[in-house]
Amino acid sequence: MDQRPLSILNQRHLSGSPQNYGSTSQNVLPNTQSTNSFGNQSDSVFESSENFSVQDETFNTISRYDMLAYYLPCSSWIGEYSWIKFLHDFIAGLSLASFQIPLSISYATSLAHTDPLSGLYSLGITPFVYAIFGSVPSMIVGPEAAISLVIGQTVETLVAHREDITSIQIITVTTFLAGLSLLIIGILRLGFLGTILSRALLRGFISSVGFVMIFNSLISELKLNKILRDAPEHYHTPFQKILFLIKYGRTNYHKPTLTLSLIVFTVLLTVRSFKKRYTGRYKWIIFLPEILLVIIVVTIFSYQYDFQKRYGISVVGEFSGQGFDHLKNPVSTDNRPMFSLLGQLSVITATLGFFESITASKALGGIDNSIVSSNRELIALGLMNMVGSTFGVLPSFGGYGRSKINLKSGAKTVVSGVCMGVITLLTAKYFLPVIHYIPNCVLSVITTLVGLTLLEDIPQDILFHIRCHGFNELIVFLLTVITTLFYSVELGICVGCLYSVITIIKHSAKSRIQILTKVEGINKFINVDDYMHFYEEGHVTVEQVEGCLLVKIPEPLTFTNTEDLKERLDRVKRFGTPNAHPGSKEIARENIDYVIFDLHGMTFLDSSAAQILYEIVKAYQEDGTFVFLARVPRKNDIRRLLKESGILELLEFNINRVMKMLYNRTTANALYFRSVEDALVMVGRIKQEPHEYGQMGDNSSVMSKTLMNSNLV
Repeated sequence: MDQRPLSILNQRHLSGSPQNYGSTSQNVLPNTQSTNSFGNQSDSVFESSENFSVQDETFNTISRYDMLAYYLPCSSWIGEYSWIKFLHDFIAGLSLASFQIPLSISYATSLAHTDPLSGLYSLGITPFVYAIFGSVPSMIVGPEAAISLVIGQTVETLVAHREDITSIQIITVTTFLAGLSLLIIGILRLGFLGTILSRALLRGFISSVGFVMIFNSLISELKLNKILRDAPEHYHTPFQKILFLIKYGRTNYHKPTLTLSLIVFTVLLTVRSFKKRYTGRYKWIIFLPEILLVIIVVTIFSYQYDFQKRYGISVVGEFSGQGFDHLKNPVSTDNRPMFSLLGQLSVITATLGFFESITASKALGGIDNSIVSSNRELIALGLMNMVGSTFGVLPSFGGYGRSKINLKSGAKTVVSGVCMGVITLLTAKYFLPVIHYIPNCVLSVITTLVGLTLLEDIPQDILFHIRCHGFNELIVFLLTVITTLFYSVELGICVGCLYSVITIIKHSAKSRIQILTKVEGINKFINVDDYMHFYEEGHVTVEQVEGCLLVKIPEPLTFTNTEDLKERLDRVKRFGTPNAHPGSKEIARENIDYVIFDLHGMTFLDSSAAQILYEIVKAYQEDGTFVFLARVPRKNDIRRLLKESGILELLEFNINRVMKMLYNRTTANALYFRSVEDALVMVGRIKQEPHEYGQMGDNSSVMSKTLMNSNLV
């Protein structure tokens, strides 16, 4: 026998692997003589079937101050705050405001199709609430491009068809309902739901948003907004807007607007490339606010040369600035009828914002390197959006990119976000006349650059999944992108989430039982299906266990996967392998006389699974098969459920008849084997003694007929 592959198998798969059950000096195979007398020492191979009780001890006493710091995170740092920390936070807040203010205006006007103050107030007001309830010191909250785009599509559709609805109403109600949803989810401690959104789904959504941002911005950069509104056809979906650009763009574009857009785009793209190239050599370059500088220069020229009247270039223009004076009531009589109309939009907004914020918070870490609680962050996000809705703000969430820059700028606490908010509010209060002269096409160019940034990593991700044969991830990605482009962002994320949920259900409903066998020459057990097909036939020899089926259950058993477990065991009985197709032709086989269940790794068992497991054990025993349980977890809940479901009673009858047959005595409270080897010793001992229950003789087991000599080995 070639020993080289066997040594590789031993080193790579058996040593320290889940199939390593420990070693013993005795030969445990039933077709050889056992050195274990199994008489007076028989109980040593058993574990007590009684529940294990553990005394509860409190090692750390939680004080009221600790509880307050958990539910009100600001109390953990406010007592130690100093002027030095404030200086760091102020500089970081000033740096952030320099480029976040133009972006917020761009998101409000170009993406959300609403008043610029909605974007400014979102950036200026919500950081105050997050500073009290948020737990990530470097987190910066504010409007997000993707969410602004989702809201903008709804605003564009409703305002065009409903004269009684304004964009501020839509945003106020959406922000309030999204915040209320997050608050309720956080109170109910449902933060784990964020795991439903996979990275492939998020990447597909981000890609879709990037494309839509670019297409929408092109309309403003070509000054085709009026033509779009007056067109006889409706162009609402991203694909329809592509058709609109093809049909009207070539002949109706505004040359001065296009020229200014190209100049600004070229300058910003050149500066960004320069920063990316020399950031490693000069660290300070990353803080160069090129967007703010370009906005200032273009605004000065727009004011000096009157771009609007002289060249026909559209500017932001006049808008109301009375957001502070008159608070808005999201649940007023006029707004309540819109709850059902905007319910779906609010759920999507809350879902996207939650996922993006939680992803950023886990990457940035909590205060004093503490573990970030998704539920606490949910409460903080919910409260700040509910408060912000009274000012008519765009939904505000945490963003990883700006938070990372905040951290690099030297921020020490969440006060950096407060400083940014104060600067933003001062801008909204005293510099609104300056915003009046900002050309709309320049804000659209900024949106285009953000869209291109979202698309930068897409080719690399696609190639990665193709290389790794991640076709499921590619399907999620393509479903989200295609649905978004041909219908809407909302449906795209819904379809992607639905596919992800179906995939999760399918994954959780699949049983992962392993049929074990023993490698010749070493006391190690391996999973036939997972390991043997990696080696050429004849390079690895396995020892046959006559008449015995070794089944490992390395997973929690719940109502979702136990039915599949029962079906796979039935396939083993009919076809000799759990992976056979249900429509396969049954093979000639002998009965299984012994079944050993290795429960190491079964960390949880619910009542539905226990009921099905009881049926499995009872069916085996009715066929005259001995059933043994080895390495049963020591958790009280599992052992209690095995007892109360009746499985323990079946095992007690099974073990007692064996003990009475072999040793003329019973073994109370000793029904679980310590290891698979000990259970095999029991099997060998039974087979050596002729008795009324039958003798195996020369009968071959299902493993010897199908697993050991089939093409699976």
